[in-house]
Amino acid sequence: MEATITIDGHPLTEGQSMAVRVAITAFLMELKNDKQFADSLGLIGIADQARLTEVMHIILHKAT
Repeated sequence: MEATITIDGHPLTEGQSMAVRVAITAFLMELKNDKQFADSLGLIGIADQARLTEVMHIILHKAT
């Protein structure tokens, strides 16, 4: 079962929630696997990684 994600008070459909989760996972993998890309983002990349990791934890916790 996919976690229900609400953005600005609007709950996403199961498919939309899955798409958000996949997009976040793909971006986090890109940051982890492409050092040059991560370095080019500088401090924004570090902040994005920290926040998106936190968001994924929240999503996965809601799904259980």
